[in-house]
Amino acid sequence: MQNNTTEVLTDEDARQMTAYLEDLMSRQIQKLQQYDLDAAMRIAEESQSLSEKITQASILSRPGFEEQRDRIQGLYKELCLTIASQRHEVSDKLGQIRTGLRTLGTYAGK
Repeated sequence: MQNNTTEVLTDEDARQMTAYLEDLMSRQIQKLQQYDLDAAMRIAEESQSLSEKITQASILSRPGFEEQRDRIQGLYKELCLTIASQRHEVSDKLGQIRTGLRTLGTYAGK
């Protein structure tokens, strides 16, 4: 991979970048499902930087990169669904905690 975005990336470099992004996104999904938010955030920072490079180089618009584009879009959707699911679970758990605290408050007030 080349650091200077003005240089043209070879198809092989581009394939390596997209494969690495797919790996990062898969690992991020896995970490979110394991509730390892610190690791998921570290991976998100790295994948964001790589995504920007891929976008700047218009890699996913190149002929022959349709499969990579489809896989990355699928992983992005899965990532969004995982985050939404986690958000819902956390919201439910917070509701249960609040109910428990109110119950304890009622008993403590007696």
